[in-house]
Amino acid sequence: MKTAVIKKTAAKVLLAGLVIMGLAFTAGCGSTGSERQAAATGEQVKTYYVGTRGTFKPFTYMNDKDQLTGYDIEILKEVQKRNKDIRFEFKTMSIESAFVSLSSKQVDLIANQMSRNEERAAKYTFTTEVNNYTLTRLTVRGDRNDIQTLEDLKGKTMVLVPTSEVARVVRKFNETAEPKINLIFTDKGSAETLNLVATGRADASGDYEVAVTEARKTLGLDVKSVGEVISSVPTYFILRKDTEGQQLADKIDATIKQMKADGTLKKLSEQFLGADYTASK
Repeated sequence: MKTAVIKKTAAKVLLAGLVIMGLAFTAGCGSTGSERQAAATGEQVKTYYVGTRGTFKPFTYMNDKDQLTGYDIEILKEVQKRNKDIRFEFKTMSIESAFVSLSSKQVDLIANQMSRNEERAAKYTFTTEVNNYTLTRLTVRGDRNDIQTLEDLKGKTMVLVPTSEVARVVRKFNETAEPKINLIFTDKGSAETLNLVATGRADASGDYEVAVTEARKTLGLDVKSVGEVISSVPTYFILRKDTEGQQLADKIDATIKQMKADGTLKKLSEQFLGADYTASK
């Protein structure tokens, strides 16, 4: 009798153990690769939310499979790949909304070809390793040869993204210009500025050479870059100005430094931007 009870109890224990093992296996199958690898080393995976426009090809955009990609996005995906305790989730929004979301802790960083200036540096944390250098020139319709400089735009209409470096340059120019350049603004990035120029609703815009080339190639827009380079600025990621933001910035910087050393960043630039823009021109 006692032997039967012992056998029955042992069977229950074995069954319970198998159930627990099965649940653990199921839970592991539902985890991401980063989470499983981090768990294997005892690390805690932290999810960070990234604000990005998602309409700024080739830097941040949706591909033909409706997946978010682009130069800035793939840098962070590589950072995630090399840091098993980090997981990024991306949220598409205007850059103005991204700054609001960053301050209100709805996102943890902004990835969208962000340039550094003193006003931003006073409020936010920047990574220090340069993602790439952007070359901005005037953009006009393909059949126009009357515009080469800001002087040529006096009395004409120019469309700008309000947070861009070129917008700062043009506002400064307008302080003494007579007649002034008529400025209109959009928060939709080059997807809107180039369309307004191509359709004649604006005489010019100020866009990255890479974005203009991409628009001609993939959208068939009749636009071209003209004149001298207005700005050549390094771009970074922007984070909140707090301890956690600085820690993440340091980790991103360390990884980008590795990517520069092993050639990965250069390859991403050539793949998405058409050339190596990781060094100052």
